[in-house]
Amino acid sequence: MPYIESVCVAGKTIEVERYFTARYGRRGQKPEDKVKPSKEEQKAINNRQAEKKLRRIINANFCPGDFHLVLSYAKARGDPPRTPEEMKDDIAKFLRALRKMYKDAGDELKYIHVAETGSHGARHHHLVINTSSGIPLGDIQRAWNHGRIHVNPLDDTGNYAKLASYLIKFSCRAQGTPDALQGKRWASSKNLIHPEPRVRIITRRDWFRSKGVKVPAKYAKQYVIDKSSIEVGFHSPEYGGYGFMRFTMVMRC
Repeated sequence: MPYIESVCVAGKTIEVERYFTARYGRRGQKPEDKVKPSKEEQKAINNRQAEKKLRRIINANFCPGDFHLVLSYAKARGDPPRTPEEMKDDIAKFLRALRKMYKDAGDELKYIHVAETGSHGARHHHLVINTSSGIPLGDIQRAWNHGRIHVNPLDDTGNYAKLASYLIKFSCRAQGTPDALQGKRWASSKNLIHPEPRVRIITRRDWFRSKGVKVPAKYAKQYVIDKSSIEVGFHSPEYGGYGFMRFTMVMRC
């Protein structure tokens, strides 16, 4: 039975995904055998795919010491909340100021942006940016004249799956609503690496057993498996109703 192994290198992580592919056919398989996801299942699949893409982009482009910024708005009692149009203008001006700072410091700004509208109407901007040794944090704060900036340095693992999940949660909440600042789930600079997986055909079904999840010999000295990333399942609508396995290897610190 033909299966696909997809291996994606993104920064200090390697994501492995194995699943059945109907592309190469299977004896006795009929087109109607494939599981069609419900509307809610398809929505969940789309969210997981978006999270996977964002996770890989963050892992490939950002590193320990870079920043996850949360830009908040100071609002006096009774003031109306910022409209989406105003928020677009606010973040555009802030990013222009950052680009100039980085250029003057001899660096190039890299960023990912997600807007958040909280359950009680609070507005925030989330940014993941690379740092520059020539730019004091105070200068970044002064470029945002609407409120406070919360600075969260990225940890030294190089695996930012939780951050990607956190950001996607906010982008999914705004999708298709008047609060969405853009049609896509996030915006980003054009200078980011977009990792592409290497794909090959495999046939060993024993690789799909959870006890068989292990670091390949060629990576054993450098990588460990993130146990929280291991997923093994069957009859998943995301994979046409067939079995799958996926896990992430992380470079040793």
